[in-house]
Amino acid sequence: MFPHIKLLLASALLTCSVAFALPSRPAEGHIYDENRLMNFKQADFFNHVSDLFYKKTGSPIDVILLDDIGERDAGEYASEISEKWRSDAGTEGEILIFVALKQRRKFIAMSGNAIGILPKGALEKIEQEKLVPKFRSERYGDGVIAFAMELTQTVARLDIDAPPPEEESPMTIRGWIFIAVVFGLLVIFGRKSGRFGFFDNMKKLLSISEIEKSEWPGIFQKTFGGNLISAFLHGGCLMEGFDALRSPWTISFILKEKSPETVAKLQAYEKRASRENISFCKFYTPTEIVGALDTHPLEFLHIANRNVPLCGIQPLAGFEPREADLRKECADKLKEFLERSKVELDEALPVLYGIYYLETKNYPENNGAVLERYPVKDCASLLETLSKALTTLDGLAKPAR
Repeated sequence: MFPHIKLLLASALLTCSVAFALPSRPAEGHIYDENRLMNFKQADFFNHVSDLFYKKTGSPIDVILLDDIGERDAGEYASEISEKWRSDAGTEGEILIFVALKQRRKFIAMSGNAIGILPKGALEKIEQEKLVPKFRSERYGDGVIAFAMELTQTVARLDIDAPPPEEESPMTIRGWIFIAVVFGLLVIFGRKSGRFGFFDNMKKLLSISEIEKSEWPGIFQKTFGGNLISAFLHGGCLMEGFDALRSPWTISFILKEKSPETVAKLQAYEKRASRENISFCKFYTPTEIVGALDTHPLEFLHIANRNVPLCGIQPLAGFEPREADLRKECADKLKEFLERSKVELDEALPVLYGIYYLETKNYPENNGAVLERYPVKDCASLLETLSKALTTLDGLAKPAR
């Protein structure tokens, strides 16, 4: 065989072995964090909780926060890592909190004696109550700590002190000098080229945590005062794939009283909102919500299950739509879609979420869960899926014999 061919084959084999290698278990501690999403105090506290749990149960709680897993199946990948880490550590069991940021997937993978440590329903409840809300707000460190603490208190019956507050590392002098130099170069480049799109993007709020820490919650409270019940993020901006550089964050409000004069108070902030990539969406009153629950249950189902409060109360906490009303609205929307020759997946997904809820009695965690149940490959298969979904709704409407 020619030498250069041997070299190419060797290179290909090396690339494959690297591509499919599983991440190694941390030599110290219980955290594998590619993007440094957890600060030192959070990591130290999480390691403390995991050690306590391990001493009591024989199974550590580990966390792996990955940036990108490519085309891998997230569930299988998480299970493989859990098995490997248990084997490497020589422990009786392994509980792994697995997160893939780019794919926006998370799993709780268990191996060894940890399997069945809690009934599936109880584990899912802890995950939904402690992990999911924090992850939706991009507070990953807070989420894994809350989950680990609840698991430790529930399974190991150990009381743990509250975790330390979040702390941001101070910027070093060298860091400030670097930022100043880069900023100066960008200004020079911008003047010469006449393009300042970069600086426009600098004004935009690019994450939920930035919005929460901004002046906006205070602005809403000051603008509406005691009339404000809730101001909250919701809609497409909380779905995977959302790009804050291309689309705005949508904020809606629940007010005790909603006169034109009251709503108009926000007009003074519209230009600023546009610059910072915020869109004021809808204004509700409790009376309007109660009056529309039977006609628009799908809208309120989404708000109740996918929101981030900025000030005031959690909107529609505990709301469960009447099944007959939700079934009717979903069926009407499906019939409308099927009358058209072309339907976009983005407009069909909210309805499929509603059908998923009707079938499983649970609100889906993400688009992946919905599309796993209702597969879609192209426009033709989408119409076929919607037609099957309508048949499913018809079946749900018939009383069980």
